Amino acid sequence: MALMMVDDEAGATEHTNQLSDSTLPLMDKVQILVEDQTQAIHFEELKQIKPDIKKKVEAGEVFGIQENQNDYNYSRLSLDNGQLLLHCLQNQPPPHVAITLPMSEIIKTLNPESTITFLDMAWEGLTRGRVYIRVSVDKTEARQFVGLCTGQPGSSFLNTQLNRVVGKGGQNECVFGGNYNFNDYSVRGLPFGVGRVTFKSNSEKSGQFGINTNNGYGYWGAVIGRVESGLEVVNAAVQLNDITQVTVVDCGVVVPL
Repeated sequence: MALMMVDDEAGATEHTNQLSDSTLPLMDKVQILVEDQTQAIHFEELKQIKPDIKKKVEAGEVFGIQENQNDYNYSRLSLDNGQLLLHCLQNQPPPHVAITLPMSEIIKTLNPESTITFLDMAWEGLTRGRVYIRVSVDKTEARQFVGLCTGQPGSSFLNTQLNRVVGKGGQNECVFGGNYNFNDYSVRGLPFGVGRVTFKSNSEKSGQFGINTNNGYGYWGAVIGRVESGLEVVNAAVQLNDITQVTVVDCGVVVPL
């Protein structure tokens, strides 16, 4: 899919140079693409698409694109209370009116020492809420966790289930989820505190996270951050008789503006 379409070669060259400028803010690049695509849509008699970027994002028509060996994956951008969200990559083509930009251009705007990720949790057929987790360390486990939120490694937390509550009702209560189950729930000798998030990886494409729901000791894994908001969603999930009813129905990261 072409990233931009213009009606003269000089204009195309100018905008290509602008898009490759690493100092140009991400949203300015998206605006260039919106303007170019609007011009292209005009030539294809699709004048109903407006160039206003906010409307394009709200309409679900702006996507990050990642090229694989023989295919493309797409990551939808959306707005939530003024925050720009990058949703998990999926192997589903966007609408034909979509604006696309390279996934790599979006990812490189993230601060590895302060990346906000999100997990949308659902059970009994309803999405119950969004959990925002601030990943606050630049270490291998943290980068792998962020990758599984965006889907860049080729796998993700999307459509995975929470798999266990350890210490339910007690001081060391902790919820575990992810796309791998280590079956190792040994308590570490350090108090982690409520909302702390740990992660343990099996490979770049799989791992398990833990969310402390009380002020007790933490379990295995590296501490990568803490829940910034939405802990009440996790606490509600803990009250279920079967935690495996809880599915991560969406995930991704907050893109800094």
